[in-house]
Amino acid sequence: MARCRLAALLALLPLVRSDADGNCTLTSRPPRKARYLKFCQDYNVQACCIPGHDLENQVQFENLIGGLGPGCKNPMMYPEIRFFYCMGCDPDQPKFTQENTSTIYVCQSFLNKLWRDPAYDECGVMASNDCPSSWTNEDMDPFMCGDTLVLPKNEYANAEEFINQFPPPGLEQYNFVAVDDSEPGHRDCWIAKAYQSSGAASRWGGSLTAVALVVLGVAVQWLS
Repeated sequence: MARCRLAALLALLPLVRSDADGNCTLTSRPPRKARYLKFCQDYNVQACCIPGHDLENQVQFENLIGGLGPGCKNPMMYPEIRFFYCMGCDPDQPKFTQENTSTIYVCQSFLNKLWRDPAYDECGVMASNDCPSSWTNEDMDPFMCGDTLVLPKNEYANAEEFINQFPPPGLEQYNFVAVDDSEPGHRDCWIAKAYQSSGAASRWGGSLTAVALVVLGVAVQWLS
């Protein structure tokens, strides 16, 4: 009997994970295979977006670097911002989103990578200007009212403040909050798929380990 109970408990371990039942923000449905994503190609197998969203992400990134000058403008620059703009396509996006507080949790390790890029000081980014207040409900491209060259590290205290000023298309209503994923037991947080080979254990490890220990603790009690 004890062996059967232990086997049943151990069988639950693969199921220990964050709630994945939420719908994607951009499509209001569960993730599915995309037709074809060019800019956010990491998510072609399973995505929370459609090609139109993918194009919006690309256009917003191009606007971000569009006025930086020939010595700086490069479609491969700022890879972390490219990844961040694709957050809405990530099939795991609902797992890191708290709808009742309009919060998306982002791993600090990702933000550290983003903020270390020397190009922020050497090239800057183009920030969209505010449109007249009477235009705010017209669903316009945020760069339609012009843009201004800014040096992010002069304007913003840290990467968390920076990304809240440059949110991914379609996720502007959320507040992005950093999570220290180096701490044991940290809550689940988003990290770009390109970094998940090294960051997945950190991203999931805290909550998985904590719940797994609870399950095993119960098993020990049953066997004793």
